[in-house]
Amino acid sequence: MRAAAGAVAALALAIVAALVPARSGAAASTVDAQAASTWIARVGGDTIPRRPVEALLMLARREQPDLSLTELTRLLAIDLLMGDAAAREVGDATLFESRRVAFAPEVDVRRQWLATLQQVWPERIERDWRAAKAELPSSVDARAWQALWSVGQGEGLRMNEDLDEAQRAAAARLVLLRHRGYGDVPAGAIALGDVWPLQNVQGRRLLRGGDLAFAQAQARQLLRERFVEQWLHRSSGWSEGELDFVRRIVEARQRKMAWQRWSGLTGDPHGDAPPRDALAASVTADEIDAYYRAHLDRFERLESVEGLSLRCDRAGCADAAPGLDLRGQTGVRPVAWRLGDARPAAEVDAWVLDLLQAWPAGQASPPIRHPDGNGWERVQALSIKRGHHPADSETVRHEARQAVALEKLEARWQQRQVELLASAGLRWAPGIAPPPSPFEPQRPTPAGGEHGHAH
Repeated sequence: MRAAAGAVAALALAIVAALVPARSGAAASTVDAQAASTWIARVGGDTIPRRPVEALLMLARREQPDLSLTELTRLLAIDLLMGDAAAREVGDATLFESRRVAFAPEVDVRRQWLATLQQVWPERIERDWRAAKAELPSSVDARAWQALWSVGQGEGLRMNEDLDEAQRAAAARLVLLRHRGYGDVPAGAIALGDVWPLQNVQGRRLLRGGDLAFAQAQARQLLRERFVEQWLHRSSGWSEGELDFVRRIVEARQRKMAWQRWSGLTGDPHGDAPPRDALAASVTADEIDAYYRAHLDRFERLESVEGLSLRCDRAGCADAAPGLDLRGQTGVRPVAWRLGDARPAAEVDAWVLDLLQAWPAGQASPPIRHPDGNGWERVQALSIKRGHHPADSETVRHEARQAVALEKLEARWQQRQVELLASAGLRWAPGIAPPPSPFEPQRPTPAGGEHGHAH
């Protein structure tokens, strides 16, 4: 691990020095000087334009006030490179194989793109939207709406949520909303056929369930999105290339995050992740032993607990003062559990056992209401013994394999960023100084947060 981290650091230190050399010749210098006001840097085949990055910096500084223009530019360059690598090396079909359940990637990209740019001109867009009064009073053909969903309804799980050919034709005719012209968009209508492709599985099920109010709300959202999109092209003052750059960043980030999930770096730590699973299978016994010894606290387990509990109704103990010793009190019963014992069969008794091991030893708890609300409980732990899972246990082998694999995967992820940036090169526009600090690869949040503990 130290060797891998050292290699990443060494490559990171070399990034600033490994910039693509500027074009030689007076003509090339003149062109670059004239264009310097419109772009900040070039990476691979992408030109990073100034105005969109300045706008994104304004938004980013809400959470990172010290972020500089060139630091953000370098992060955007990494997004572009990692997004392209994800599409090239894994492919969208694999990255977004859950599209039957989630929003389609192109729908997600468009909405995030619009939401991002709306934050750049919020007051102007809202003012023009209100002035446009685009939506017209209209009603939905209730009979056609009900007829559309009356065929094939059932309570069972639907394996395919798509509309059949007849339903698609009917959906294209079923108008949910009419609007007047705005900008260069003529007056028209939004039909169910426009709204259906924009839904995830929950939205499709609401529509199939006949939720007309939801359908109309989705039509209004689509009208607003279309208005914002035409506003951006007509009134933002940005070029098509500048607008498209933000869309490209959103798309690249979406692919990068999907790559992380597919690899097992984020998302469900117990789900399928081919790269992480392959690494976990290759972890050696020596690596498991070394991880176990270095992270013994993560393999702690409860071995025994002895204590007292006092169960009562509100009148009996709900108003009792905390800290009072339970020993010798009427109604107190002993509670004992040792490793290998079965958990109590009664749910409330199992809850008492969990409460005992969580409460500081020696101190009586205040009255705590039962999870089902039927009564109260006070507990006092007299003895709690904790130990560790044996080094050769299946718990240790499984948890250590997963943790070591994740560490290797994180190191590879960081290394990949460094390699891509070094290979593509990052050339700054004339007059733009690169960030003073060397490039530090982004570290994804591990699946399930920090490495978990064995139980």
